Amino acid sequence: MDGSVEPNSERELLIAVEDLASRRRLAFPVWLERRFEAETGARYGQLLGEDLNRTAIYYNLFIVGDFMLTPDSVRLAAGLHFLAVTPVMLTVARICRKPLTPQARDIAGGSIPFLIACQILCVFAFTASPTASHYLFFVALNAATVNTSMRLRHRAATWATWATLLLLVATLIATQKIPIEVAVMQVFSFAVCGRVTLRSMADRERDFRRAYLKTLRDRLRIADIDAEANRDPLTGVANRRGLEIAARAAWLDKDRTAPVAVILFDVDRFKAYNDLYGHPAGDLCLKKIAAAAQSLLSRSDALFVRYGGEEFLALLTGVAAGQAEAIAEQLRAAVFALNLVHAGAQERRIVSASFGVAGGTIGECGLEALAA
Repeated sequence: MDGSVEPNSERELLIAVEDLASRRRLAFPVWLERRFEAETGARYGQLLGEDLNRTAIYYNLFIVGDFMLTPDSVRLAAGLHFLAVTPVMLTVARICRKPLTPQARDIAGGSIPFLIACQILCVFAFTASPTASHYLFFVALNAATVNTSMRLRHRAATWATWATLLLLVATLIATQKIPIEVAVMQVFSFAVCGRVTLRSMADRERDFRRAYLKTLRDRLRIADIDAEANRDPLTGVANRRGLEIAARAAWLDKDRTAPVAVILFDVDRFKAYNDLYGHPAGDLCLKKIAAAAQSLLSRSDALFVRYGGEEFLALLTGVAAGQAEAIAEQLRAAVFALNLVHAGAQERRIVSASFGVAGGTIGECGLEALAA
């Protein structure tokens, strides 16, 4: 199926996820991106906040570089470090831990490496130190450190890195403080460093996304196996195992005064039908009856089950006995409406079914008593 189209069922979802897991891509379709964000976004925000707090510590250690390379501007550097950049970093770290859209989180996280680069280039622009050209290497070091140690998403790191490159070029042109050869090498070094670290970051994020896909695929496979175990292979409706699981959940979750009803019916003279038309025709007859009943019982509080060979059961939670009788009559009419010829039938020479209805409350009776 087309991976760009949102699946309509768990089975289609499994097929789509298996297809996407076999491809080497970074981006997800919109529908899967929403699910990915819902399942991983909160944890990612926590980790990004922790990374920002650690980065704030490492960043402030590099004030030593300002003392050694730009001593005439150390007060400016210290002011920017401790009064501007660090408070913003710590604020963004707190913000990232809160519920945010992916775009807002990327903008918040990506602003930090760009802000650090602004601080470095501001000090460079104002210093008159002869070692200022060496100080510029902190710009590339900042990009390398952030792109490899902070868990920014690739798109956030990309815009921050290339925005920093443009700012570096603009600062070098505006200040003209270092020889053109040195300026070119500074820009070249930053571009190579940015490209390499962004490639590494893309690979890391791709591996994370592929791991998520494989985990999701495994969960869906297990759920699919469980669903198959709870489904009748001939008709596709639930089997007795599925009924037992649904009944346990209903009797645990529902209010003990909530009404519950069971409709039990079997196909009339079905052995005679098999003898007359053969087992393949009998199987097809059961499939058609199950499909008709399932479409009629599409409500969320109804479970339709193949209870035995030609026996079917409907478990209706939240439905009183009187309403269940009306539903049973609708089911009886639906079976007649199939107009399946049955020469051995006693009524109208078409397939019919006999129905029984029992009702009560969750607290008064169990499934066994209702189905007896």
